[in-house]
Amino acid sequence: MPIRPHLRNLTFFPVLAVLSVCVLLCGKVTAEDATAADSNSTKKLTIRQQSESSIPWGKLTDEAQEKLQGVLTNATVFHRSPEHKLACDHDVYLHLIRHPELVVNMWELMGVSKLRMSREEDYVINIDDGQGTNSQLELVYGNANLHIFYAEGSYKGSIIPTVNQGRVVLILKTDEAMEEGKPIVTHQLDMFIQFDQSTNQLLVKTLQGLFLKMVDMNFAETTKFISQIDAIIQDNPEGMKRLSGRLTRVQTPIRQKFNSLVERANAQYVRIATTTEPQPD
Repeated sequence: MPIRPHLRNLTFFPVLAVLSVCVLLCGKVTAEDATAADSNSTKKLTIRQQSESSIPWGKLTDEAQEKLQGVLTNATVFHRSPEHKLACDHDVYLHLIRHPELVVNMWELMGVSKLRMSREEDYVINIDDGQGTNSQLELVYGNANLHIFYAEGSYKGSIIPTVNQGRVVLILKTDEAMEEGKPIVTHQLDMFIQFDQSTNQLLVKTLQGLFLKMVDMNFAETTKFISQIDAIIQDNPEGMKRLSGRLTRVQTPIRQKFNSLVERANAQYVRIATTTEPQPD
């Protein structure tokens, strides 16, 4: 089984950032905060505009366009997490990104997360963090290099006793490459967040910085976890398939596809190892 990730009680959807975290810790921020009130504000704004321009609007459904535009037009927070590189079979990576319940169910078995995901439709997942947050995550667009998620949800708990709602657009950019014959993935996450305006402003100012740091830390930890999954696929594919068989919150076809990808990725790694072994003199 992979090494226990150091999730800060907040679970990042790899690849997966879940709206539950956002609503829990943040609310309405000023326009100055949204564009970074520092000497790099112009640069940050440019990055935000570049992120918006990466959305292939013409390939989205009318409903998806409306959802995304509603958040981007009124986004109260924009954040870009640092870029990370990991070793992972490209097809395995894509399957985990598009089916985050695989990773979340593994975390549940390891006892590191109370987050629960249940797939409602092919591209829609219901999420319960076990601490007062319920949200829904939808994959509205995806290809080998770009995935766009839309999420909305509500929170009511000990930190904020009233019901608070929010919406998020997540843009995950991915580059795939080969290094020394092995597959490498480089990815980066952009977040556009729109919050309920009724949230306490002082609470927002106090928690916003902490929240964004936790998002970045959990993104890094999830990246490491996916890389660990790939390492086990190389060394112990049967063990990974046994673990897959214990993922009771994942639909059978999704687990079966994962197992098929595990076998195929392992066979590829075996071929790579065979062709790169030094030949005797």
